Amino acid sequence: MLQSLHIMNFAIIEDTWIELSPGANVFTGETGSGKSILMDALAILLGRRASVELIRSGKDFFRVEGVFSSDPSLTPLLEDMGADAGEGEIIISRRMNRNGRGICTVNGSLCTVKQLERLGSRLVRLHEQNDNSELLSPEFCRYLVDHSDAELHSAWEAYDRLFSQWKTLRDSLDQFQKRKQERERRLDILQWEIDQIRRGEIRSPDEDEEVKSRLTRMENHEKIYVELHRALALLSGDDGVQSRLAETVRRVSGLEKFDPSLGQTGGTLQSALYGVEDAISELGDYAESAEFSEEELAELQERDSVLSQLKSKYGPTLAEVLAYLEKAQAEYEELHDMVYDNGRMQQKFQDLTETVMAQGRRLNELRREKGGALCRSITEALRDMNMDHAVLELRLEEMETPLAAGAAGMDFYFSANPGEPLRPMRQTASGGEISRIALAIEDIMAHLFSCQTLVFDEIDTGISGGAALRVARKIRHLSQSVQVLCITHMPQTASMADAHYSIRKLVAEGRTLTRAVLLSPEEHIQDIAWMISGNRPPNESAVQSARELQEAVRR
Repeated sequence: MLQSLHIMNFAIIEDTWIELSPGANVFTGETGSGKSILMDALAILLGRRASVELIRSGKDFFRVEGVFSSDPSLTPLLEDMGADAGEGEIIISRRMNRNGRGICTVNGSLCTVKQLERLGSRLVRLHEQNDNSELLSPEFCRYLVDHSDAELHSAWEAYDRLFSQWKTLRDSLDQFQKRKQERERRLDILQWEIDQIRRGEIRSPDEDEEVKSRLTRMENHEKIYVELHRALALLSGDDGVQSRLAETVRRVSGLEKFDPSLGQTGGTLQSALYGVEDAISELGDYAESAEFSEEELAELQERDSVLSQLKSKYGPTLAEVLAYLEKAQAEYEELHDMVYDNGRMQQKFQDLTETVMAQGRRLNELRREKGGALCRSITEALRDMNMDHAVLELRLEEMETPLAAGAAGMDFYFSANPGEPLRPMRQTASGGEISRIALAIEDIMAHLFSCQTLVFDEIDTGISGGAALRVARKIRHLSQSVQVLCITHMPQTASMADAHYSIRKLVAEGRTLTRAVLLSPEEHIQDIAWMISGNRPPNESAVQSARELQEAVRR
C-alpha cells in the first residue's frame, strides 16, 4: 500500500506531499490541471524511463519519493537487491539531475532502474489508457485462471512439480548425449589404468620397501661374502679376537686368588668372550645360509622397476597407488552405468513424460471448466458497467510435448460488439474497455492483489449515468480490500472516495504550478456538485444531488 507520495520539481509540480488512504483515493480537477502528471511521477518512481525534460524549468533536478507498506513476501526481493527489508515500510526515492544522471534508492540503498521496476511491479498495478500490457499478456491470463480456484491451483502446482522433474531429467539426458564421446574416452583411459595397476599385483603398501631391502642384499652379495669371511677370520683365526680374549680371561681369572676385587673384571671379560662366540656362531650361520641367485636378482630388479613405475604415475607411495585404484574403479563403474546402462534413465524419462502429459490434460480440463466460470463472472461484471454485449472466452491449445505453461497457447478472446468475432483481447479491446476489464478482473480476483495498490487513470471515460454509477460501486467494493487510486472526471466515481484530492493549477510569482489539495468532507461534496453542475460555487440543487449520489454509490 502506498502511504505517501512526495513530488518535487517535476514538470509543473513544485513541491507536493500527498498522504493516501488505505481505501479509495480519488483525484479530480479541470482538464490540464496536472492529474496525469501525478501518475507520470508515480510511474517513474516505479521504474519507468525518465527524462530531463520532466525537470521543472529553472530547477537542477526532480525527486519523487514514496513510502509503501511492506509485506513479508517482498523480503527475498529486497535482500536480492541489497536493500534492508525495513520495519514494515519500503521507502523508494528517485532523483534525476539536469545532466541526465539519476539516483534510485530503496530504504537508503542504491539500486538500478531495472531493480526498481521489478519491485514497483510488486507494489503497484498501474492501469492507463495506453498501457495495459501485463493484463493483455497470455502469461497473465494463465496466472489469473490458475489462481481462480483452489482445486485448479493445486492441479497447477502438481503439474509444475512434475514438469520441473521432467525438465531436470531431460537436461541430464541432453547433457549425456553431448558428453557421451568424452565419457567413453575417459572410460578407456580408466580401464587401461586399472588394468595396469592390477597387473602390478601389489601385495601390500610396504612391498616396495621389502623388495628394495632384498634387492640391496642381493646386489651386494659378493661384498657381503668377502667382508663376512674377513670378519670371521679376525674373530676366530689362530691369532684372532676369540683366542686372545680367551687368553685374557685365563690370565685375569688366575689373579683373583691374589686380589678378589679382580673377579668382577674377570666376569665382564668372560661375558665379552661369550658374546664374541655368539657373534661367530651367528656370522657362521649367515655365511652358510646366504645364497646368491642370478634369477632371483633379475626378478627383484624387475619387480622394483614395476613398482617404481606405478609409484611415479599414481603415487608417490604404494598406499596412494592403491587408493588411486579404488577411486578409478568407482569412477569407472559410475561412468559405465551412465554410458552403457542408461536404458533405465530413458525408460524413466518416457514414463515421466507420460505422467506429465496426463497431468497436463487434467490441468487443462480444469482450466477450461474453471476458466469458463471466471470468464462468465468477468462478462457479467462488464455488462454491469455498460458493456452490454461484451463476451469474454478462454481459449486453450493443448501441448504436444511437456511445456512450462502446461499448454501450447492460452489467451482471453474478447468481443465488445454484437456480431463481431472473438479475437485476442490485446488485438481488439480499446483503452477504456481494457480499463473496465481490469476493474472487473481485480474486483473478482481481489485476493491476488491485496498487497498492491491499484491505479486507474480515467477508467470511466466514455460512460455516464447508470453505467458510471455501477463502475463507481465496483471501484468502491474493490477498495474495501485493496488500496485504489483513481483519476476521474465523473462525479459518480468521485463520490466513492475515502480521500478526495483536488488537483489545482495555480500561478505564483509569475510561475504556473500544480498542487494536490486534500478536501474535507464538505469540500468533497462541493467538488462533486461542481462536477455535476459545472458551476462554481455550485447551487444548492447540485449540492443536494451530490449528497444523493454519494449515498447511492456507498449504498
